[in-house]
Amino acid sequence: MADVAPASAERPRPTVIVIGAGMAGLVAARLLHDGGCKVIVVEARQRLGGRIWTDNTLGGPCDLGASWVHGADNNPITNWCRALGIELAVTSEETRFFFMQGKEQEEWEIEKRAWRSRLAMNRAITRLTARAQREVQAGRIPRLSLATAVEPLLTGRRLRPLDRRVLAWQLSVAEGVQGAPADQLDIREWFPKETAMVNALPIGGYTQLINDAAQSLEIRLDEAVRTVRYQEQVEVLTTTGCYSADAVVITIPVGMLARGAIIFDPPLPSAKAGAISRIGYGGDASLNKILLRFPYTFWPETSNRFLSLLDDQSKRGLFSSWISLEALVGAPVLMSFMSGYNGAHFDRHEMDATIVAQALAVLQRMFGRTVPDPVAYTITRWLSDPWAQGSYSYPAVGNTPTDRLLYAEPVAQKLYFAGEATDLTHYGTVHAALKSGAAAAQRLYEDHREPAGWVVQAPWLRT
Repeated sequence: MADVAPASAERPRPTVIVIGAGMAGLVAARLLHDGGCKVIVVEARQRLGGRIWTDNTLGGPCDLGASWVHGADNNPITNWCRALGIELAVTSEETRFFFMQGKEQEEWEIEKRAWRSRLAMNRAITRLTARAQREVQAGRIPRLSLATAVEPLLTGRRLRPLDRRVLAWQLSVAEGVQGAPADQLDIREWFPKETAMVNALPIGGYTQLINDAAQSLEIRLDEAVRTVRYQEQVEVLTTTGCYSADAVVITIPVGMLARGAIIFDPPLPSAKAGAISRIGYGGDASLNKILLRFPYTFWPETSNRFLSLLDDQSKRGLFSSWISLEALVGAPVLMSFMSGYNGAHFDRHEMDATIVAQALAVLQRMFGRTVPDPVAYTITRWLSDPWAQGSYSYPAVGNTPTDRLLYAEPVAQKLYFAGEATDLTHYGTVHAALKSGAAAAQRLYEDHREPAGWVVQAPWLRT
């Protein structure tokens, strides 16, 4: 996978424990392994991938966690897929249709009729963003959320019913892509950047990259880390044993660190612990999926994405966007999403049968005809997952870019941190996790060997 130039013999290569076998952990482990380091990966799950999870129970490879390559026209994952011969299917955002009682309308037609909602939303966000900037200039951390700007427009009578429905849908998009409720999203980072990018799905699933990264690595599955002690050496205590190494790379989700999933002895520096606690992750913030396999295709072939304007704003975040995966998995499968407070409630409290029934009711209203019962389904519950406790990090109110920089900073040349939440701009994406794992590996190698000794030729760097 990677070639690292040999280093001088004066200093031995470090021994390393990598905690977590997701993208960040496996990339770090593979680069260090290929650089001649003794590396052991310890993973609490019984599978590889972490929040990347390709499942085949619906008859074809479906990604239940990370799905997209965001910004696929300029992304290291695109290079990696090309090196492995993995085809990418671009999901176009140009032509999308709303469906209501069997009638379809292009997205731009609906938004044109509801122009007042866009205008009101833009004005409110601009006004609040300017206020946030004044707070920053005054040396204060602004605590202004997307909900502060938009919720008054949804609850007031200033806008027509259609405008409020479209505004609720637009807000749902932001909550879904950012993976958090509007009242937890910082007004300065509310816009989901990914919607403006070229996005693509790896045909065959992300697990192909995970498996490629894991080749030749020593990986211990079903072994959760409880304590990390770091003095002259690092000791990693797990549910089944203890490992000793020169350094450790920690890649578990940032929210799990904030909740004390690993005990550090001595404790992490207070500045770092504070930064970790301020980065948005979990709680009531998540993005979950429902995938339904039907006995036959009943939806039109107009587009691979179908949109729904919910008639009840209280159901915001539930099944407002549907994607046909038929061309990707070779089976009649539809995928939709659950986010915001409704998504969190469904994750923790609703039975599968209730979730499926509500999803089918939305499809019924969209297509205006009897929708067949699915022959199989899959529902994700990332908040309830003990080794995830959320989907991905988000721009929380009160969080600053400095927090992510502090999170990524090593401690005592013993503890190194990686994961999507360390990235300043592309947090929440797979390529952020990839780059963070590579950066942590390089920093560790240079700290323990020599700066000139790290020369990498990895698949994602090849053109």
